[in-house]
Amino acid sequence: MRSEKEMMDLVLSLAEQDERIRIVTLEGSRANINIPKDEFQDYDITYFVSDIEPFISNDDWLNQFGNIIMMQKPEDMELFPPEEKGFSYLMLFDDYNKLILPYCPWKS
Repeated sequence: MRSEKEMMDLVLSLAEQDERIRIVTLEGSRANINIPKDEFQDYDITYFVSDIEPFISNDDWLNQFGNIIMMQKPEDMELFPPEEKGFSYLMLFDDYNKLILPYCPWKS
């Protein structure tokens, strides 16, 4: 399993390399200092992007995060269509790290 530092370095370095990613935020239990850290915590990261379409039209670029063994795209589910303009990926990697990665439009 990759360490927290390895995962955060990866998330941030990918954002730094892509000028369309304007802001990166960390949410959830990893952002809350009152919650004890454990090996089951996922990474709740949001990328605020200038152009969301290229990120959701082709999933191949997500392989940069690691070998994905399971992925969900809640906004692609037909039972409950999306209410917002964002798009989310829920990913489980072969090292058992979990990444929840919503994209939200950024308007400057």
